[in-house]
Amino acid sequence: MKIRLISTGGTILSLPGERGLAPTADGSGIARFLSDRFPECEFSADNLMSLDSSNIEPEDWRLVARAVCESFDEFDGTIILHGTDTMAYTASALAFMLRNPGRPVILTGSQIPDADPCSDSRSNLAVAVAAVANGINGVTVSFCNKIINGTRAAKSSSSDMDAFESVGAPPVAVMTAFGLEVNEARRHEPFTESPSPDDCNVCPDVALLKIIPGTKPDIFEALKNIGCRGVVIEAFGAGGVHCARRNLAQAASRAVSGGMPIILRSQCPDGKVDLNAYEVGARLRDAGVIPVRMTAEACVAKLMWALYRSPNVSEVEKIFRTNIAGELVV
Repeated sequence: MKIRLISTGGTILSLPGERGLAPTADGSGIARFLSDRFPECEFSADNLMSLDSSNIEPEDWRLVARAVCESFDEFDGTIILHGTDTMAYTASALAFMLRNPGRPVILTGSQIPDADPCSDSRSNLAVAVAAVANGINGVTVSFCNKIINGTRAAKSSSSDMDAFESVGAPPVAVMTAFGLEVNEARRHEPFTESPSPDDCNVCPDVALLKIIPGTKPDIFEALKNIGCRGVVIEAFGAGGVHCARRNLAQAASRAVSGGMPIILRSQCPDGKVDLNAYEVGARLRDAGVIPVRMTAEACVAKLMWALYRSPNVSEVEKIFRTNIAGELVV
């Protein structure tokens, strides 16, 4: 079994410095560990970049996606070493850019650097290798004995070892005392063709706006003026925004009419959006916003991917109605 190891940095590859942990190590030591631990596997290590994941941006997603494409058919799977803070964003972006690939592409990292004897890196890596061996195709996250669909992963703790949760559905697989137990119902049908570098593009001109009481309606015009082409709104409850004094629904309607797609999700961690339940939601429905039940990370990544493919609001809505990589919670 041939596995490619792509290093991007993160805590897993960090070492202490004068101003705190910084990603200064490469992945060769981890590749050697994996070769010793799994002698039946052949590991190829590539150091693509060395960044704290807070510094990973859409341009870096493209580099990672294209690196996966370069040798996709040469390996049985790819493991990407990544910082935890933006891992869920990268996982979601890769799931769309690689079109839910027909081979395992697994992101993993750690809460404690690999150089620390108490690090959680080795167990996360071992579970990632097990996922490749079990043929869990598509983009996933390996963390704390769980394999999570990349478009369902969300970081829920900055300090706990169990730092990620699978939002809206059980994990794809869980490591137990009896081995990796795969939830077959959670496997999403992968794209049959090898991913193309031509698809590995996104439009980064997107904003995520969490509505608070008193948010000014001219926020949409301000976002448009700085070059924003699409917005993800995190609304109250089942999909409400204030419209009595500061009429956000009316402002959203103007933005959509002007060609800016607006994706609507709930601020609630497991929030269902129902724009027929309340009048404040119906106003947004009439405004032409696109209600979804997805993670914030998946919403942002999918909107970036959709806008690169088409700036048309109706085309973006069509893409959002399509379940590409198991991102839609039903």
